Amino acid sequence: MGSIRLSNKIGELLKEDLLQRAKEFIFSSGLNDGASKLCKANMKYGLAQFHLIQEKYGFKPKATFISSPDETISRNNFRWNSGLGYGGRLNWGDGDDKLIFLNVKPNCCGLLVGGLEELPDPYDIIKKIDTVKSTELYYDDILINWDYGVSNHFINCFETKNLSDANFPPYMFMIHGSAPEFRDDKHGIGLYVDTSKSLKERATEEQTIFGKQHILLDSDAVEYLEFNKKALHFSNKKREMIASKIFNPDYKVICNTPHQFLKDFNNMYLGSNCTDIENYNLRTNIFPTALRADLACYLWKGKKSFSRTALRNNDFFNRAENLELLDLLSNADVLPHGGGYMLPDVRRVQKVLEYKYQRYFACELEKDTKKLKIVRNVKELQFEYRGRDVILKSIQLELGEIIARLNPIFSLKL
Repeated sequence: MGSIRLSNKIGELLKEDLLQRAKEFIFSSGLNDGASKLCKANMKYGLAQFHLIQEKYGFKPKATFISSPDETISRNNFRWNSGLGYGGRLNWGDGDDKLIFLNVKPNCCGLLVGGLEELPDPYDIIKKIDTVKSTELYYDDILINWDYGVSNHFINCFETKNLSDANFPPYMFMIHGSAPEFRDDKHGIGLYVDTSKSLKERATEEQTIFGKQHILLDSDAVEYLEFNKKALHFSNKKREMIASKIFNPDYKVICNTPHQFLKDFNNMYLGSNCTDIENYNLRTNIFPTALRADLACYLWKGKKSFSRTALRNNDFFNRAENLELLDLLSNADVLPHGGGYMLPDVRRVQKVLEYKYQRYFACELEKDTKKLKIVRNVKELQFEYRGRDVILKSIQLELGEIIARLNPIFSLKL
């Protein structure tokens, strides 16, 4: 591996060596189940593309994926086919390099946790939701798109079990939602390169031996990052406005944190809480992890991660030091926002078949390893949500301190 790492020109490496080199830049803290293994198998293709493009434009080819324990697949086909998984932090610079990889597709998704003194009646909530959905709501002159019945977006209510000296209300609710209003170019440059015509025209297409990436440089990158900040602010305010309409208007905001967003020019949190409280996007050091509807959710006080102990225990330390990434790993600041998808019938990835920039993952089945399920778009795979193992792994890694357990009372999926 040393000869590959020290190569002066990675663009001169063979495909196999490029993938092996990219694999070194994956620091996985996932559960190593089928979904986790699929994530890593795909992510090395994305990182290899990033490395080639970084070198071409004079940046250090050191893009890195640091996963959180909910490491899993991405069910967005465009993102997955770009070589990207989910559940962690994707880094490709010190935060100031004016280079943005657009295939990551930030959507500014987040979780609002609100406190209540009395338990609401589900029927009353349903009636209020119906009223809200039939009303045109605006924030900053932008019509709000109700997306709380889409994908895994939801509204849940809980009973609070305090596990610290924090004086939390007896009941809490969660609202999970994003900012689809900003995906196209109706309000600016747009978030999604496969949706916004303006963004696609502005982007530079880079074809690599592993597939195509879209990038922005210099002033275009500046404009895009500013648009992301606007979209992130809108997404946060949207959750707060919706909450005030369907719950008591004087509910207490416990936290309202994003987990799918572009932090700066070179850091993308892909389905993971960012516990860097110095980040301008955060207003609190409280972070939620939402599991399945039948399991308790948890509130955490974030910690700086990873600690030196965690780095050594997970065999990260020497590799990070050799790759000159020790500072990055010591400030990874990741924490699961949920359990993540699990694939109950997938045991591991036996091999990857490549054809015309398309990847087909040959997966051994959990109950019969002699049989293979070969899949390109993992969105079609049967999935479930993980449980408490993600919480236990987060405690083991010292990613945060649990300060409350939220016991489910009801979950409202619209």
